[in-house]
Amino acid sequence: MLKIIASTATKSTALFIEALRSFTDILNSGLAYIGNRIALSGEEHYTFSRRMYLYVFGFALSITALGSIVTVGFIEGLQALSKPKTVENISFGIAIISVAIVFDFTSALLAFKDAKIYLDKAGYSNPLLKAVFIENVYDVAGESIALVTLFLSKWNSAVDGISSMVLNAMLAIYMVRLAKENIDVLVQRAASPEIIARIVKIALSNPAIRDVNTIKTLTIEPQKYAVFMEVEVDPDLSLSEVEQVINDVKNDVKRFVGGIQYLVIEPRKPDSSPKTYRELLQRLRNR
Repeated sequence: MLKIIASTATKSTALFIEALRSFTDILNSGLAYIGNRIALSGEEHYTFSRRMYLYVFGFALSITALGSIVTVGFIEGLQALSKPKTVENISFGIAIISVAIVFDFTSALLAFKDAKIYLDKAGYSNPLLKAVFIENVYDVAGESIALVTLFLSKWNSAVDGISSMVLNAMLAIYMVRLAKENIDVLVQRAASPEIIARIVKIALSNPAIRDVNTIKTLTIEPQKYAVFMEVEVDPDLSLSEVEQVINDVKNDVKRFVGGIQYLVIEPRKPDSSPKTYRELLQRLRNR
C-alpha cells in the first residue's frame, strides 16, 4: 500500500514496478502458506510425495511472479524508456519508500528466522520459506534502487525507465532460477555427469570393488540427490567384510561429494562383463 501511494504521488514507473512486485509477494506468500499446510500436515516416513507439494507450490510461486513481470513490468518499463515521464513529489516518495524498506527488512529477518528454524528441525531446507526470504531481500534491494532513482530523477527523468528495467531483470533472473530448481525436483532430474562420474571413481578406488554395473541418481531437493548403485565386489570376501566395504564406499562418497542425501549400494559377485564402469563413464562424457 505504501508503494502504491508513493507511485501514484510521484508518477514513477520504478515505484509502480515495486508496488507490482509487492502485490505478487502477497500472492506468493499465500501459495507458500497453502503449500506448507499441505506438505507438513502429516508425517510420512515412507514416501517423498507429501514433501513434493513444497516444490509444486514453489514452481507455481515462481511462474506467478514471472507472469506478472512479463505481462506488466517489462511493458511499463519499456514505455517509461520510450516516453520518460517527469517524476513529481520526490521528497514525499523518498519518505514513503524509506518506511517500506523498514517493513521489508523486518519481513526478511522473520523469513530468515523461520527458514533457519525449519532447517534445524527438519534437516533440510524449505524452498517456500527460502523463496519468501529471497523475495524480501530483493524488495529491500529494489526499494534502495527506487530511492536512488527518485533522487537522480531530479536531473534526468530517463533514469526512472532504466531503473524499472533493472528491477524487472533482477527478479526475472531469480524467478527463472527458482523455477528450474523446483522443476529439477519435480521431474527427479539426475545429478550432473560430473557428480555421477566422481561417485563411480570413488567407488572404484576401493580395492575390493571390481566394477560398477549401474548407477542411478535423482534430485530430491535442490542440489540434493539420492543415489542407487550396483557394484561387483571381491567374491572371496565374507559377508561382514562386504558390509564393511560398502560402508567405506558410502563414507568416502558422502565425504568427497556434496549433496548426497541418500546412498544405496547393492553388492553382487563379478559377472562375465568386466569393466562395465568404462561404458558408464563414456556415456557420461557424451551427455
